[in-house]
Amino acid sequence: MGKRTTIGDVAAAAGVSVATVSRVLNGGAVKGATATRVWDAANRLDYTPNALTKSIFAGKSSTIGVLIDDLSSPFYLDLMRGIDEVADANGSLVMFSNTFRHVDREVAQVQTMDEQRVRGLIVTTSESTDDRTRRMAARGTPCVVVARSVQSPPANLHSVALDNRAAGRLVAEHLVSCGRRTVGVITSGKRPSQSGRTEGLQRGLAEAGLPLPDEAVVAVAGNEDVDAAIGVLLERCAPDAIVCFAGRRTVAVHSALMARGLMIPDDIGFLTMDDFSWAPALGITVIAQPSYQMGLKAAGLIVESPAESAQLTFQPELIARTSCGERG
Repeated sequence: MGKRTTIGDVAAAAGVSVATVSRVLNGGAVKGATATRVWDAANRLDYTPNALTKSIFAGKSSTIGVLIDDLSSPFYLDLMRGIDEVADANGSLVMFSNTFRHVDREVAQVQTMDEQRVRGLIVTTSESTDDRTRRMAARGTPCVVVARSVQSPPANLHSVALDNRAAGRLVAEHLVSCGRRTVGVITSGKRPSQSGRTEGLQRGLAEAGLPLPDEAVVAVAGNEDVDAAIGVLLERCAPDAIVCFAGRRTVAVHSALMARGLMIPDDIGFLTMDDFSWAPALGITVIAQPSYQMGLKAAGLIVESPAESAQLTFQPELIARTSCGERG
């Protein structure tokens, strides 16, 4: 294993200047014979251009930065697949960072992406990063916020989100059609997605003459809090259906119900967000998000970089199985 070939080595082998090699490799106007010598030398020496140097001269890299706030959620797996597919087709690499929903880490990682002069930035973080992404957008770096909308966005700042109120209404309509009348809800807090889903559920149930009181909605900070939350809901409301609006809490909610000897759907109905790979085997009814398509569009907005801000909303899909007592 020898040392890495430099652009100077290519220049010496081709009998030209470093500047000429740089022009050839970057598609500049160079006479055919000279360009041929340069390419022959580069191939013979197995020269790999320095992407960092190219990004310094270009003022930005070819990397798309992606901040994911919680990789434990199934939503993000297909989202990342869509992002990566578009990036690969457009000659970009993807730099992923998991922020673990820590505000300080979110802000610091956006700062790091800005310092790396990424081609564009996709974030699934809270509002804590909005000031920084707005500044990046104002300087010409396209940024996309996923899973929530952005108020009064400037040019270069886009959003890709689910219609969360529609998701909540789908839940209400399905539970009512299955004969469920008392609903308990587990959320992961006051994030806009959770609030929108709960509001849609409340409105849908109200139209059917079924209230959803505040005490029937319990927010949990982590999986360790789920079992206690289920206990609270069962004691307060005696629900005949449990809805989990945070996909990453599905396993914990399901386990808490099973641990109490409750049979799904005979004793209690169960419906959750996001379609796990094992959900069909357990017959769990879900509200699916088109996360792969959302990833494609988010990365597409980085590549296309439209002049005006784009605020895109995707529709949820109910996948009915058996966990709510569906018939036939």
